Amino acid sequence: MRKSLLLVLGIVVITGIVLLLGFDDVYEVLRRITFVEFLFMTIFQVGTLFLTAFIWHYLIKQKNSYIALTYVFSISLAGKFVESVTPSVKIGGETLKMYLIRKKTGLSYQALTAIAVVSKFFSLLPFILISFITLSFAFFVFELPIFVYIAFIGLLLFFILFIVFFKFNRISFSYKEEQNNLLLQKLKRGIKKAHDFIKESSETSRDLVAKPTQKITLFTLGLIVWAFYPIKVYMVSAMLGFDLNPAVVIVATYTAYLVSMVPLLPGGLATFEGTMALLLSYDGLMTSEAFSIALMTRVFTFWVPLIIAAFVTVFLIPKINKENLTEDEDGDLCER
Repeated sequence: MRKSLLLVLGIVVITGIVLLLGFDDVYEVLRRITFVEFLFMTIFQVGTLFLTAFIWHYLIKQKNSYIALTYVFSISLAGKFVESVTPSVKIGGETLKMYLIRKKTGLSYQALTAIAVVSKFFSLLPFILISFITLSFAFFVFELPIFVYIAFIGLLLFFILFIVFFKFNRISFSYKEEQNNLLLQKLKRGIKKAHDFIKESSETSRDLVAKPTQKITLFTLGLIVWAFYPIKVYMVSAMLGFDLNPAVVIVATYTAYLVSMVPLLPGGLATFEGTMALLLSYDGLMTSEAFSIALMTRVFTFWVPLIIAAFVTVFLIPKINKENLTEDEDGDLCER
């Protein structure tokens, strides 16, 4: 199914839930937020995205390459846009980021792959630790749906791929020319080429975090980014007039993000809102109230960034492509 149709499907599902719960009830809660509060939460979310871009900028500097932090932020937003409209475990926008940063820095795709993997690793590692602690606590306090634990196991299995990547240099591949089978020879050459690419990226990734201070810095930044999310949910609920138990907010936030990582709909649409509403209702909220909090939270963490990222993407990509063009001997534009 086309990605745009999946996005529309997610919107339709959310709209259907709102109508089922009662549009007037949900709207009555949502309208309580003021313009100043809306603006503050938007700035808060943009600040979080800026911190995520800083992680990429930090890793690029480790390769002794320079690119302005504002440029990395813009490119990160473009990646965010692609990531938000595709169903993925937050990796859909990495390819676009690598492509655009390569145009600005000239770094090889092997180096950029290493940066992307290390960035994603130190984003997921604190989340997995937080999720483990959260689920361990929730196991004795709440009755979580079984699919929450399945989602966590799925994330752990996905995380193993990072370990394989970092240890990839230990995987050897012997290549021998096949004189009698051209198809097999072509296939082996392709595998050898992919093996060499990943091996070089793997070695580069280890160089990026060779020092303990580099690992601590990246882990701390990733931890701060994730720590902000339940704070945002709590602030949104307070702005909408609810005094929630912080423990319920923490469990609801991380559980919703965990389930939303299952690649069903773009940005985890519907699964995030549904899971968060279910968990928040444990604090005595009506379903329409809990869903309103989840919906408003997503306005700040998904829809507003998506709109900002869409505008940035529209202007950024043509700008970078134009900067990367030069005139050949005949005066025609060609890529540098």
